[in-house]
Amino acid sequence: MTERLTLTLPDSESVRDLDTFIDRAGVIENESVRLIADGDVLTAWVQVLSPRGLSDTTPTVLGMRGFALSTSAHFDIVVPIESLRARLASPEATGEAHTVTMPATVPSIRWTVTLPPRDGWQTTGTVNASDLKKVARDGIAEVRKGIPTEAEERVVRSVRSQVWGSNIAQSIGLPAGVAFAAVTLGFLSGRSLPVSIRDPWIRVSSAGGDVIAKRTEVVLDDDPLQK
Repeated sequence: MTERLTLTLPDSESVRDLDTFIDRAGVIENESVRLIADGDVLTAWVQVLSPRGLSDTTPTVLGMRGFALSTSAHFDIVVPIESLRARLASPEATGEAHTVTMPATVPSIRWTVTLPPRDGWQTTGTVNASDLKKVARDGIAEVRKGIPTEAEERVVRSVRSQVWGSNIAQSIGLPAGVAFAAVTLGFLSGRSLPVSIRDPWIRVSSAGGDVIAKRTEVVLDDDPLQK
């Protein structure tokens, strides 16, 4: 018999926050979310960008948001975004707390990627939210311009790889895909965001969540974050 897994969030606002996070992730061709419950903390992970195949240079870019749990839970599962949103729409309320039964898990080759470590991060500085917004806006325009009508998937992925894999901060190896993820997931709160490194990963943090990516060695002559 399959074990029934549940999450108990402290209030309806937490339920809405989780739903909003995975809804935004679903907009960027993301069909599943990885949920890791460790005691009274839940971390929800989504893949914004990832390589497919040995020749694909698209950077690995992940989005992560943490949530407090009212009841201790321990599991690491991958579930469909659409199914989870349906469960979040009708939680079981007990006082302020809301319990959500998890949908059936799904196998996912994309989630064979090793997640970044929790500890050992070193702060390297900050990045301006306005700069990330500009990088994301310009990148989206460049991708649209570079993809011809009815292009094959390999062409689409090649253009996206070149744009989002470009280094936008030469000294720390920050891929442009981080800006795309931060804007798409709604993480750009505040004027500046702290940046930390734990090789080979780089992390941009905000009150809304973290964007974590594999560092890139691609360097542009024009570095918009150094202006």
